[in-house]
Amino acid sequence: MRNRAEKSALSLPEHWLRQTIHVLVQVIMRPKVCGPAPALDEPAIFACRHTGFLDPLALMNAYHRKIVRPLIAKDYYDKNRFLRAFYRHVQCIPIDRRRASTQWLEDSVAALEKGHSILIFPEGKRNKSGQGLLPFRSGVSLLAARSSIRIIPVWNNTWKFPHRYRLTIGEPFTLDPLPPEGETTAWLRTQTLRIQDAVAALEPRCNTLK
Repeated sequence: MRNRAEKSALSLPEHWLRQTIHVLVQVIMRPKVCGPAPALDEPAIFACRHTGFLDPLALMNAYHRKIVRPLIAKDYYDKNRFLRAFYRHVQCIPIDRRRASTQWLEDSVAALEKGHSILIFPEGKRNKSGQGLLPFRSGVSLLAARSSIRIIPVWNNTWKFPHRYRLTIGEPFTLDPLPPEGETTAWLRTQTLRIQDAVAALEPRCNTLK
């Protein structure tokens, strides 16, 4: 039932655009998922390391038969008409990093309720050094708390053409139960550190598995 709902949510141009992207990613990036990847039989929030502009395409390629909607910085989303049309047809969700807006949160929760999955980069910007992880922001925990959706950690290595893009997709998990007082700053920070540790723990698998 959910698979039919996801497919019906795509227009014909969106479907063909995704298929074209899938082929191009396979040819150019040749993504390699190191180790087993969990089945995406229900919506999930992918928490992914961010090393380059093409990170969303590699993860979407791994689940190309599902609808995975990346969060994209609004300043990139609105950069020009071509990019805005491209991101819209790929069903990206813009997030305004310059204002304290919760529109991205509302749009993401609505997408999850439709059976779509969300791809979020908790570092908040590209890790240009390619080393380790930048401190995660708490938006990923807030989204998981508001939607009651499981989180799937993702580690990816820095990629340069013509090498293969390598990524590791971890096992899904859920946040700790909310305290009686709700989404406190301390609770959100604790959950965010849990998510960050889960992503970091995948690095060895990505670097050792052939």
